[in-house]
Amino acid sequence: MKDKTKAALIFGLIFIHFLLISIQVPRGDRPTYFERGVFALISPLRAAASALFRDLGKWRNQYLYFRQVQRQNQKLRDDIFYLRQENLVLKNALERFRSESEIQALWSAISKAVIAGSVVGFDSAQIYKSVTLNRGSLDGVKRNMVVLDRRGRLIGRVIEPVVLKQSRVQLITDEDCGVGVRSERHGVLGVLEGDGQGNCRMKYVFKTNREIEAGESVLTSGFDGIYPGGIPVGKIISISENATVFKSIVVEPYFDFSELDRVAILSFDLRDF
Repeated sequence: MKDKTKAALIFGLIFIHFLLISIQVPRGDRPTYFERGVFALISPLRAAASALFRDLGKWRNQYLYFRQVQRQNQKLRDDIFYLRQENLVLKNALERFRSESEIQALWSAISKAVIAGSVVGFDSAQIYKSVTLNRGSLDGVKRNMVVLDRRGRLIGRVIEPVVLKQSRVQLITDEDCGVGVRSERHGVLGVLEGDGQGNCRMKYVFKTNREIEAGESVLTSGFDGIYPGGIPVGKIISISENATVFKSIVVEPYFDFSELDRVAILSFDLRDF
């Protein structure tokens, strides 16, 4: 049995050898059977590899394109952010300026007037009381600097503590906050304070005053010594009367808590110009 097995193995190897020789015999201009077999085996793999690298190239180009678009969009958002703040500053200040030299002085100051920051935390005890920013004394932030949202609407002011890379902002919805305000249409003066629930109250408007109306916008008056005049604050949503001599006026702030991702800190006071 062993001799027969060896003989069969030898004849099998010889047959395979002749078979391999035969498929490699030149056939004129036509490829050998071996070449055709290798080509048939390699062609699908080569096509798949080529398609894979082509798709990877497309994905890479698309990724680089979207990254470029993303950078451009971020730059445009930054430009809009700063332009909106500068427009607010100019709108509130240029009305008082008469000479070109004063306007030039303001313009040179505006380029350094806005410190961009982000909200990194809310007051854990009362969400409507204060927020924490990622800008501090190393960035030039100081106490009582005015803070606006990305649309130039009043959020509040910087309060203590101010540390190296963080600061705290008292929101206008805080019950301890006080902002001098006026109605936009008739210029009725009052003091705005928060109700601790997300809205504000406009206080010290006498019942006899018939000019103020619901739906009217409320702006800062500039008479409190902290907030420059003309900054949008909110809208009057209800007016009622109580047992006191003053009206009960509820103001809905313009700033939105869901959009408090980026803020502007005004590093100078318009009253200095």
